[in-house]
Amino acid sequence: MGEPSFTARSLLAGLLIGTFVSLSNTYYGLQIGVASQMSMVSGLLGFAGFKACSRYLTEPFTPAENVLVISVATSCGCMPVTAGLIGVVPALEFLINKEENGPMVLPLGTIFVWSVALSLFGLIFASLFRQYFIVRDKLPWPGARTTANLIATLHNEGKPMRSPPSSPALTAVQTAQDDQTLQSSSPNSNSLEPETAWTEKLRTLSQGAGAAGIISIVIYFIPILRQLPVFGRKAATSWLWSVDLSPGFFGQGIITGPVITLHMLLGAIVGWGVLSPYARNQGWAPGDVDDWSTGSRGWIIWVSLAALLADASIKMAWLLLSPILKKRMLIQTYLRSIWKSNSGHQPLLRPARTQYMAVEQNSPDGLSAQDRMADQRPTPRNQSTSLNDNRMHSQNHPDHWRTLTAAFIISIIVCTVAVQLLFGSIMPWMFTVVAIFLSLPMAAVGIRALAETDCNPESALVSQWIFTILAPASNPNALILNLLSAAIAQAGANQAGALSYDFKVGHLVGSRLDVQIPGQIVGSLFGTLVSGGIYKLYTSQYPIPGPLFRVPASFVVLSTARLLLGRGLPDGVGPFVVGAAVLSAVATMVKVRYHDRWWQHLIPSGVAFAIGIYNTPSFTITRAVGGLVYLWYKQRHQGEGNIILLASGLLLGESIASLVTLGMFALGVPHFGT
Repeated sequence: MGEPSFTARSLLAGLLIGTFVSLSNTYYGLQIGVASQMSMVSGLLGFAGFKACSRYLTEPFTPAENVLVISVATSCGCMPVTAGLIGVVPALEFLINKEENGPMVLPLGTIFVWSVALSLFGLIFASLFRQYFIVRDKLPWPGARTTANLIATLHNEGKPMRSPPSSPALTAVQTAQDDQTLQSSSPNSNSLEPETAWTEKLRTLSQGAGAAGIISIVIYFIPILRQLPVFGRKAATSWLWSVDLSPGFFGQGIITGPVITLHMLLGAIVGWGVLSPYARNQGWAPGDVDDWSTGSRGWIIWVSLAALLADASIKMAWLLLSPILKKRMLIQTYLRSIWKSNSGHQPLLRPARTQYMAVEQNSPDGLSAQDRMADQRPTPRNQSTSLNDNRMHSQNHPDHWRTLTAAFIISIIVCTVAVQLLFGSIMPWMFTVVAIFLSLPMAAVGIRALAETDCNPESALVSQWIFTILAPASNPNALILNLLSAAIAQAGANQAGALSYDFKVGHLVGSRLDVQIPGQIVGSLFGTLVSGGIYKLYTSQYPIPGPLFRVPASFVVLSTARLLLGRGLPDGVGPFVVGAAVLSAVATMVKVRYHDRWWQHLIPSGVAFAIGIYNTPSFTITRAVGGLVYLWYKQRHQGEGNIILLASGLLLGESIASLVTLGMFALGVPHFGT
């Protein structure tokens, strides 16, 4: 590829966009425990910025540069999640009590060192697994494919790729074709969209951001708009049944879609409409409903936690075992065919590629064994991308693996030394090493899950389970050890998933790996500074937990640690915990087994159901409305159009406007209503 790839302008653009993504993820993460990668938005903003300055550029902005912008922005923007700034860190600073040797004081310098310690090994994991999950294994990667499609459209690099089909039998064929669409296209190819399409997309994004900014300022002056009592004042004040007019929550509902948001709404109805009043009437949660210690909110979170643990355990077990089971099925099929051949049955012949062949029902990529072998034979299509293939095969060079091994060792040393400097009196160095190595299989599970579903499973819950054995309840620092170890293990898994997503985008576009990795390193290190600063900015001005930043993710990870260490289980919640775990496990097994059936969407997702319980109804209702609006828009316009970009603009606009409202809050600007 003769066009420039790693350029200073792309690097700086990625860092700037990544700052806004980090701001958004910190803001929404502290509010509702949700973060977003925003790869499409990063690609569009990068393209639009350089397009607007095209008359001053000596070289045109290339697709490979756009991939670099996305890679840098993603690695920077995911640091609030990677460093635990929306989960473990607030729990250590604000939630653990004196009996648990807390709360801990973590100044800005400590946050920086901690973030750097967790910023590297996830990238190494993503690089280690790239050849398997991105190049060799034909996984759908729906989100990455959509982002690559956007890049193709913006840069007129040939026909946009189709969305992955719903039929597993077609997925692999289309995936193989789509993997070549961008790599073999030429700049002279005709695009299905006009050249001015990017202006319409940018206008939509800007309109969403502008509207969200204005609404956010209005909400600051009229705070009742965050708790609108649409079901009556008593329902709002006594049971927290209100509606938040946050444009960001509405945008998240559009992006998530109707299925998951309605599952969340079901969780809210069960948790806040049934269990919360029941627990209070029984005297199990006598305090205020919003009180995490004595109120029904602190009671129903255990039900949510049980559903989360069951769902995560089943999914991780399935993702670990399914490749083994599939290989076993392939071997059995092969041996059976040999037996039939030796018994005088139909000779064992390899069918021609032009014939129709059966597809294994349980294959996630839809490829039969014959297809997998035939894909290795040279074809004209493969020959047209020989340059790109040679670059991929270079990963098998010993120097490549020596570099990755050295980088992995360095990342372990950096993380271990940094954690010892910060928490050496509490956490043995071996715990850090164990947490890093535990993160490796979790990263593999997370990458595969992200490739198949666009969702990274909740790995912290499983890692906390394991560290309960290493640091039992008899240890006076058991709770802090559990939280720190889980944060390290989850950091590698989350970062590996996010960066593998960008590796897939780069693979589809034909970007060079040795360009993406340095960009991701720079983005991650820069993200430690940005995310830590933003986190401290918010937590220094707003009460934590408080009306705006309720830090539900922190309560979940803390409650998990307490549960596993045998602490804090409220009265009367035991049977409901068992019931939620059993129902969530059964539902997850059915959904995993029959993932290709239309009716599986009618079965609630364990994660979505649990989120509906541990978040207040005001968030869930707004998000459900957004999901229904997406459904209405898609049916009315026979496609989603630019509504996802509009929703992304709503998210960005509110998070950027939060800096303005934060300044007004610090200056004591009064509200006009209550």
